[in-house]
Amino acid sequence: MKKAVIIFAALSVSIAAFAQDKPEPLINREFIFDLIHIIAVLLIIYLISSFILQLVRSNFDFRLKNKILERQTSDPLVTQLLQPDKPNPFNSILQWVCALAGVGVGFLIIDMTEPYGLHSLAIMALCVAAGLIVYYFTAKRSKN
Repeated sequence: MKKAVIIFAALSVSIAAFAQDKPEPLINREFIFDLIHIIAVLLIIYLISSFILQLVRSNFDFRLKNKILERQTSDPLVTQLLQPDKPNPFNSILQWVCALAGVGVGFLIIDMTEPYGLHSLAIMALCVAAGLIVYYFTAKRSKN
């Protein structure tokens, strides 16, 4: 029983000693600091992985072109296989519109569900994912 009282007293003293006056209660600086660091780490991981993926893809393309030239395949087939893929500008624009619309809806929902916190990140992630799913189904339907 003495241990419980001592632990409770030590915890209550430490809680009272930690009490601080927050001049800006709506801004959680620790959360913003952590959020910026998480976003920076994810961005760096994305850049590194996309660079590695581009290197691997260009290596495979180079090896494929060499194999095609070694085998001396017919000219129409070579020109068809070696043509670079041309991205459709409509699909690129549609993807950006859907993603940014998801971000806008996410900010709207976050604004309605104050206070801000970790659930705001979840709302934003779900809205961006929903926007990209809308893009996927729209692009899939336009191909058919």
